[in-house]
Amino acid sequence: MFRSHRILKLIGAAVITTVALAGCAGTAVTGSTSGSKTLRLAYLGDIPAPDPDTAYASPELALVNGAYEGLIAYQSGVNTAKLEPVLATDWKVDSTNTVFTFDLRKGVTFHDGTPFDASAVKASFDRRTAVNQGPAYMVAGVKSVDAPTDHQVVITLKEPNSAFLAYLASPFGPKMMSPTQLKAHAANNGTDYFDTHDAGTGAYEFGTFKKGTSYSLKAYPKYWGAAPKYTNVDFTVVSNISTVQLEIEGGQLDGIVGFGDKQSLASYKTNSALNTYEFPSLQTPTLFLNPKSAAFTSQATRVSLLSGLDFPSIASKSLGSTGKSTTEVFPPTMIDAAGDQQTIAHSASALSGLASGALSGTSLKIGYMAQSPAGQALAENIAAELNTAKISAKTISYPNGTFYSSMADPATAPDMAILTGYPDTAHPDSWARIFYTPKGGLDLYGTEIPGVEAQLDAMLVSGDPAGYSQVAKEVSASGYFYSLATVLGTAVLNKSVTGADKAWNLVVPDLLDLKLLAPKA
Repeated sequence: MFRSHRILKLIGAAVITTVALAGCAGTAVTGSTSGSKTLRLAYLGDIPAPDPDTAYASPELALVNGAYEGLIAYQSGVNTAKLEPVLATDWKVDSTNTVFTFDLRKGVTFHDGTPFDASAVKASFDRRTAVNQGPAYMVAGVKSVDAPTDHQVVITLKEPNSAFLAYLASPFGPKMMSPTQLKAHAANNGTDYFDTHDAGTGAYEFGTFKKGTSYSLKAYPKYWGAAPKYTNVDFTVVSNISTVQLEIEGGQLDGIVGFGDKQSLASYKTNSALNTYEFPSLQTPTLFLNPKSAAFTSQATRVSLLSGLDFPSIASKSLGSTGKSTTEVFPPTMIDAAGDQQTIAHSASALSGLASGALSGTSLKIGYMAQSPAGQALAENIAAELNTAKISAKTISYPNGTFYSSMADPATAPDMAILTGYPDTAHPDSWARIFYTPKGGLDLYGTEIPGVEAQLDAMLVSGDPAGYSQVAKEVSASGYFYSLATVLGTAVLNKSVTGADKAWNLVVPDLLDLKLLAPKA
């Protein structure tokens, strides 16, 4: 019931875009937007099409999640993932994690006026299956969708899956779409019509889209929930962060969500007319050690190298206030911290021992993705510590298009690599399976730790969280993987914009719930 699809997403979004910040810090913001009913945000570069069944990068999710809703969601603005009702008001799960029953919200209409009921759930699941792109795995295990009444659905899975509710709650999870629109545009599944038109129930409707230039949302007047405070949200595509900053400080933009590096954030913080935000996140840069590298065939060597590096110092130097060091294997709060500690203890003498022993005369290469300032900074600071200890190390930048293939090819793969990614959900299976098993898609070197995949399969059936602590222990002890830090979600907004402190998303660090934002009175 799993997949190896997330490479596409990481190329588009989970790596942070490289930016070059111009020296314009401290400029006063002009043209205050206080009281305006239009929120004006920047897109740093163009976005893929915001079709809810193909969208797999964080920027277009602002449009998708503004216009569409699922049955349930993760609550915004909380440090620990919590499920909350959306189009389902209540749900129950049988003891086998196979049968899921949802009571549906009444009085909801799609943007075309079609009433939302149980028939829309099946139609929406069928559409995602038919499109069969990245997020299709979330409904691939569904055996049947039955409707005892118009406002209740029973979803039966082909096999037990304790992560299924997490799939439904994910920002990438299945969204409910108007059966009327799906029927009218059935020939366009995954293309064309739903790239520019929506069929959702959300607080906003798709407005005018100008590919490569701008995208807009407009408030849906018959929304079932509280009306959004901004009647329009306009996204302008801007080519670089320097222009974004100039337009925010000039009053042409109200802000940007997710902008990259510590220098940008520090510069914005000098402007008293702006609010800057650093949100908790599951985004965790991971260091991979290549099992095919002659330097790391020995577990003792791998563990010694990891124990010798001062990771808290490396995280601080690399990320500044855009991240923080971690002692855990899984992203924070995903499992109980007591059973999630990395087992490799720091040893100040470990690197010098390797320099004169197992790694004497060795030259190590550390790869990172070119469009990841966090990855670059972490790689450079790791290399600096190794070189200081007389272990030769250099960093190599890989373009997005060659990064993954280079890791998979023993002839070109570096000895180590850094990937900054985040899971699809706050469920530990979504992290462990994708990063720590060869079938997961982001286990860069295809490293296999005996028994881990079978353990994950067993927990997907039982739902017993205790088993994930054993996985964390085995992953850490192997010396093949090391969680370096947590990268925070970032945003900068004009002080005329309120509500961001309650609108951030724990799973996707660059996503705000737009309906929770409001102009300052």
